[in-house]
Amino acid sequence: MLFYETIIKGITTSYLNFLDSILIDFIIKEEFMSIKEEVILFFEKYVDECEGEGGSGSMLTHEHFELTPRDFLEFAEIDLENNLENKYTLVNATSNLKRALDCQLDSFFVSLNLDSFYRKKKLGINKKLGFLEKSGLFKSRSLEKLNNIRNKLEHNYEIPKIQDVEIYYDLVMAFINVIESSLSLVAFNSKKEMTIKSGGIVSIKYSVNEPKIVIFLEHTKSNTIINYECNLYTDSREVVTTLNEFAFLFKLHMLFNKFDEGIFSKSQFIKYLKI
Repeated sequence: MLFYETIIKGITTSYLNFLDSILIDFIIKEEFMSIKEEVILFFEKYVDECEGEGGSGSMLTHEHFELTPRDFLEFAEIDLENNLENKYTLVNATSNLKRALDCQLDSFFVSLNLDSFYRKKKLGINKKLGFLEKSGLFKSRSLEKLNNIRNKLEHNYEIPKIQDVEIYYDLVMAFINVIESSLSLVAFNSKKEMTIKSGGIVSIKYSVNEPKIVIFLEHTKSNTIINYECNLYTDSREVVTTLNEFAFLFKLHMLFNKFDEGIFSKSQFIKYLKI
């Protein structure tokens, strides 16, 4: 009898330990819900109650390059006006478009005070483009096309096709326009606030000097508060984790500004935030 009691106790103890492990795992997952999930959940509940409050701008950092992205774009345009059957013209136009893209990328990261971080961590162009993709500034499909065309010349040493160069030109021009408008949005609305009708506030700020992004989301009746800061230089987590989070918060900042200005509807704001 004692033998069977021992077995039953052992099984019961094992089962209880198993249940405990599941419960602990569940609690950990709940406790460490990602900031993205928390933010999306908050706006799904309260975006209908958000009302415009105002915002403020800040001075961005500017690198005084002698040549600008639009200068290289103009050089490429001059190249394309010449004989497109000439391989020299096609190669030169592609090279100038590459320089326009690189120059705009550098200007963007310098303006937001992200360039020194990327240099320190030895993160190249692919990581920079990846940040733009995760921020929702430029679609991954378009970025793939950009990379494919430039790689054919840089790594495979292929003579660019006329159609590819023309597509490359359109993509680079669109890229420059998107980045310029994004920088303007940050400059004029580095901090954006909205109130919640039933009580509460939404505040999102991009601080250029650190650089860091600070969000404060509060709904007073439900006692919900999300007070969060992501600082690239003080964050001790892995670089990839920090950058992904920073990119999401930057995306939130951009979308929130566009939502406040009436460019996006409430449903569009939530939809793009989830992507």
